[in-house]
Amino acid sequence: MFMSVSDSFEAAPSTLRRDFLRRVIAGFGSLNFPLVLQLRAQAAASVERQDTSLIVLWQDGGASHLETFDPKPHAPAEIRGELGSIATCHPGIRFGETLPRLARMADKFTLIRSVTQASSQHGAAAFTFTSGYDHRGIKEGSHPDFGAVIHRLRAGRQHAVPDYVALGEGTLGFKHYATAYLGKQYTHFPVEGNPGADGFKVDSLQLPEETTSTRFLQRKKILAEFDQFRRQLDQEGSVESMNFYQQQALNLLTGEAAARAFDLKREDPRLRDRYGRFAAGQQALLARRLVESGVSVVVVHFVPRGTDSSCRFASWDDHPDDHHIFKNSRTRDPQMDQAVTALIEDLNNRGLNHKVLLLMAGEFGRTPRIRTVHGRPGRDHWGRAASVLFYGGGLNMGQVIGATNQHGEHPVDRPVKPQDVLATIYQHLGIDTNHKFPDDLGRAYPILPCGQPIQELIS
Repeated sequence: MFMSVSDSFEAAPSTLRRDFLRRVIAGFGSLNFPLVLQLRAQAAASVERQDTSLIVLWQDGGASHLETFDPKPHAPAEIRGELGSIATCHPGIRFGETLPRLARMADKFTLIRSVTQASSQHGAAAFTFTSGYDHRGIKEGSHPDFGAVIHRLRAGRQHAVPDYVALGEGTLGFKHYATAYLGKQYTHFPVEGNPGADGFKVDSLQLPEETTSTRFLQRKKILAEFDQFRRQLDQEGSVESMNFYQQQALNLLTGEAAARAFDLKREDPRLRDRYGRFAAGQQALLARRLVESGVSVVVVHFVPRGTDSSCRFASWDDHPDDHHIFKNSRTRDPQMDQAVTALIEDLNNRGLNHKVLLLMAGEFGRTPRIRTVHGRPGRDHWGRAASVLFYGGGLNMGQVIGATNQHGEHPVDRPVKPQDVLATIYQHLGIDTNHKFPDDLGRAYPILPCGQPIQELIS
């Protein structure tokens, strides 16, 4: 009669979560959700439970380092491109002309200009960046992404909101994420659409429209019985004896905290303006609300769309076959500039700069040499060089780590691997990357096969 939680993640997550709620209402008496939660916690590895969180702004498709954080103003035109560069608050360091706010704030975050990996193919590069495993010789998706790992290791925590949330307009940006041998129950909780739009709602938190009044009244009666039971426990001074997992299941299914966390109308309109009243800005604001509410991991499919109707893009994948990279940059990058600086300021003002670690990255950079198709300039995939941004987490800020050569082709100083980025994230969250999980055949794999925390950030 009742669908298990693990089964409920086999297909479209939001649709099946609504089906899950419908079944809960239809057969609450047979609900075994607390047992599922308890088993998940028993399966979780031992880990120090720190009050730490992670926000990842995922630049799906691979952002051009040459138009953003690593311009080459003295290179030939076919490398330099048509956009200019601007000075930052770091002497001798320049950013692309479309990022004036980030340039002024460069002493508040740390930029790594020398991230490099072997693959220039979306799936393989994203797999390596999110799992830490080299794509060569193994199947993509055969190891879990960082969010699934964190979700698994923190499965015993009591939450009124999901612990691993993915925000984005569509699922394109998350198709390379995988739970692998950890199980589908550790996948992300998907939230699609613009959270700042009128009428926005999280489908997975809504009661199904077909719920009848009779079922709803039956549900209320059952909840009243729970309330009576709780009052009795309070009077006896033994509320702690109520099973932890029963409390967690009840809170997840009946509480209002999750709905409040997703409601941007509770924010000051002036702060919403500061983030920008566009999807990427409001998603960044929602990410802050979620980590403030206790979510461990929020990944944003971070593709600012701009306002120029001639620029059609759903990623940073600026090939000349479909896109004009400079038009895209002029309409998209200013939104990134506004949203990211607002998020950094907001986290700092709220004292979250130690609890929350922010990473902005994509799977790779773009080719140094511009290619033109039918008058459209663009750049192709380039795994050998990329830039990523870190903020917060109690790490050392105000640095520019690493450098590429005069054409942005490869690192010439301090090469950093995706595994090093992941090791830094895991250290912030108190996770031992040597811990091993068994796959379906019983073979044990460490969380990371290689990689070390970036010393300049942690020393």
